[in-house]
Amino acid sequence: MTATFVSYNVASRAMEASQASINVVGNNISNVNTEGYTRQRVDIVSVTESGKIQKYATPQVSSGLGAKATGTTQLRDPYIDTRYRNQSAENSRYGTMVSGLSNLEDVFDEASDEALQSELSSYINNLQSLSQTPTSSDIAQVVRSAAGKITQMVNMYATQLDQIRTEQTENLDVTVNSEFNTYVKNISSLNQQIQREEIYGNKPNELYDQRNLLIDKLSTISNIKVSTTQDEVSENLKIAHYSISIDNPAGGKPITIVDNDKFGVMSLDAKTDPLNVKLSVVDTTGNERTDANNLINDGKLQAYLNVINGKGSFANTSLSENDAKGIYYYNEKMNVFAKQFAEQFNQVNSQVAGADGVIGSDGAKNLFTDDSGTTTTNITAKNLQVSNAWLNNAAYINTTKYPILASPPADYKATPASADNIVRMIEKMSDKLDFKDESGNTIMSGTFNEYMTSVVSEVGTDVELNTNFSKTATNVFQTISDSRDAVSGVSLNEEGINLSAFQKIYNASMRYFNVLDENLDSIINKMGV
Repeated sequence: MTATFVSYNVASRAMEASQASINVVGNNISNVNTEGYTRQRVDIVSVTESGKIQKYATPQVSSGLGAKATGTTQLRDPYIDTRYRNQSAENSRYGTMVSGLSNLEDVFDEASDEALQSELSSYINNLQSLSQTPTSSDIAQVVRSAAGKITQMVNMYATQLDQIRTEQTENLDVTVNSEFNTYVKNISSLNQQIQREEIYGNKPNELYDQRNLLIDKLSTISNIKVSTTQDEVSENLKIAHYSISIDNPAGGKPITIVDNDKFGVMSLDAKTDPLNVKLSVVDTTGNERTDANNLINDGKLQAYLNVINGKGSFANTSLSENDAKGIYYYNEKMNVFAKQFAEQFNQVNSQVAGADGVIGSDGAKNLFTDDSGTTTTNITAKNLQVSNAWLNNAAYINTTKYPILASPPADYKATPASADNIVRMIEKMSDKLDFKDESGNTIMSGTFNEYMTSVVSEVGTDVELNTNFSKTATNVFQTISDSRDAVSGVSLNEEGINLSAFQKIYNASMRYFNVLDENLDSIINKMGV
């Protein structure tokens, strides 16, 4: 038979367990709005009698020794945590992509409404006026002015793309230095504090929450993988070994950015080649990993790399260049436009009779050049301009293939009143042209207006596509977040029910004490009387 006073221990333990549960419920309720807080519960186990051998003892009723609170546990689901962080990275990537591409759309929306395409139309109208009065110096000046506005608009788009690149690079720098490096450093510091507490037998739930919150924030920046193994501190004590890595999608060696109390450091190189920003990481072993661009495939880092480095169809896939449609891609599209525009009009203006009466014998008579004012070998959208020769002389534009010559050949017939060359220039504006990249590959066939329309439509489609992806990713993320909150979040309704239940258990334990007192009083004061 169990000793009489053992029952008092059972009642005492019941009250202690109930009080501990009430305290934890109160802690949950008080932290209902605390960011990163994880709902807790008290671990209660049944206390059994000792394992003594009772082979020859008289059989008796074994009632157990009650319940005991052994600790406090956080309610988390590792599988849901992993899904949450993976989806968080995807959600952040699409959101950042939409923001960056929307800036590009703002630039090219001007071209669609009233800027470049409007200037192209004005240029055609002025050429038509010149074709009617080819000897008018005033109209020739108007044509030159219209051409200058086109070059200025093209320059402006290139300049704005450079400004967006600078802004995106600055945002990336903040993400790397103020967020990524800060998070991994703080996580490693928390790992050290947590291990110290665990060695002394404590369960630092608040430190766990701080670490998990930082990991959640880190997951918005890059694709990460959290791993836990067990370190044997002594024969009877094992503690968790925490590490975080950026996995290699190709299956190679990952980059370890946190290994217990060690942490990696990421750096950004935007000076060596501003058109191709490079990320590198000194991992936890001190090795510099220069392949970070290839391993990062999600989160804000990937979005910024796509926007800044994305070369689209201009990417060399054999060199693992970024094939997203980013600033580089649209800047190169404008470069192709600038080169084609200059080439077509320079060619028409140069195809005129030279001093000897032979077409083209006097060489190039360029209307458009790079910023040198004389050469055409390195024309880009940023440096396209009206040539110095045309700026100095509005009549430099050749209205006819057969101008008046100082000493013409006997069979040469000048046509100074003709506007045949201007007509050819007008036709160039409506001709279907092959727009080619530096490798000679045709990227589109169409008129100048159709080409710009396609650029505007393309960036608009990219924004719409990524916006739709972002909405889908947000909905999926919210669903996973709700599932996570159902496990780890604090529900006031549920905690209220728990509080009432534990209070009833506590009151029942007190009543158990009273019953024991009454029984003991009867034994001592009433038996045998």
